[in-house]
Amino acid sequence: MTEGWRKDFRFLWAGETGSLIGTEVNQLAVPLTAVLTLHATPGQLGLLGAVTYVPYLVLGLPAGLLVDRLRRRGVLIVSNLCQAVAIGAVPLLAALDRLTFAWLLTLACAAGTARVFFTIAYRSYLPAIVPAEHLTGANSRLTASESGAQIGGPGLGGLLVQIVGAPFTLIVDAVSYLASAAGVAAVGRREKQAEADRTPLRSRIAEGFRFTFADPYLRAFLGEAASYNICWQLVQTVLVLFAVRELGMRPGTLGLMISIGAVGALLGAVVTGRLAVRIGLGRTLLAAAVIGDLAPLLLPAAHRGVWAAPMFAAAFFVQGFGITACNVHTMTVRQAVTPDRLLGRANAAYLFVAQGVKPLGSLAGGWIGAQAGPRTALLVGTLGLLSTSLFLILSPLGRIRALGSLLPGNSAPAPVP
Repeated sequence: MTEGWRKDFRFLWAGETGSLIGTEVNQLAVPLTAVLTLHATPGQLGLLGAVTYVPYLVLGLPAGLLVDRLRRRGVLIVSNLCQAVAIGAVPLLAALDRLTFAWLLTLACAAGTARVFFTIAYRSYLPAIVPAEHLTGANSRLTASESGAQIGGPGLGGLLVQIVGAPFTLIVDAVSYLASAAGVAAVGRREKQAEADRTPLRSRIAEGFRFTFADPYLRAFLGEAASYNICWQLVQTVLVLFAVRELGMRPGTLGLMISIGAVGALLGAVVTGRLAVRIGLGRTLLAAAVIGDLAPLLLPAAHRGVWAAPMFAAAFFVQGFGITACNVHTMTVRQAVTPDRLLGRANAAYLFVAQGVKPLGSLAGGWIGAQAGPRTALLVGTLGLLSTSLFLILSPLGRIRALGSLLPGNSAPAPVP
């Protein structure tokens, strides 16, 4: 692969950075639309979160097969355009005074469906552009962009909600998906069309699952991701309701606190590579995961008053640092150990489980919030997070010194001295 990959990666990186900013605005504006504009209950918020991730259960596996058969660049462009239409319909309906909770559910599900194809194709496309030895650096840059979006996105979203209203804030998200489509379209590298595979459909799907569950690293990552996503989705389902109604936070304040907390994520993305060189990739990954799991316990401990906002900021700052430092290496290891021909199917199997469990967390958060209150739901979710890193601790990940030991031709991890 020639040095031209750097130019292609910059186009992909620029487009995705724009999309990430819009997505962070979305994460705050959609639940605020439900709470402030449509006066949603905890149960309705649980349903809203569930329909956003149900497409991973319904379409995740066939999407992986399609991604392995089609050119991933085209899948990314079409997925971005579909997300722009679905999200852009929310402010349009609000302007026409036709926005209802049913419409919000439908459009959230449509955007989530397009996101399934984008996520699988994106994670499978990056190794086609970036050489294996540069994947850690590429993933660090992408994760740094994600962290930067988390710094600016929620604050921008909260401010826009206060100025123009929650539904119209989503215009920013729709435009960001158009920017992402333009960035992908500018990538010069063209993939080869995949050869026809006459293997039965069931066998091809099963191959992705077999590879994912047979590999000790992927199996550990999947267990941690699935359990974490259930607990964190439970937290996210009631977080906006808890902050706005029980703590009395204004949307702008909530967005600002999340943004300040996301500085930790940026710091984690920047320093995690150096930490891995110094103490080993495996040890860095494990330590970061434990730190990220502990920090959210500050959220249910917050009460109305001057300390509520700083406690939110501290929780998100430390969590962002830990989880981002962990995710950079998690994604790199996944891409390094998975053969190119299986990337789509392996990613689909991984996302089918890891993202497919999120509706359970949303529904559980809505139910617990309705029965016992948002604070109790937050406590249940954050306590659950404490157990998720056990999947990593009990795996062989701690013995990995560097990524090179996992690349083709190296069958065992290099021990940490």
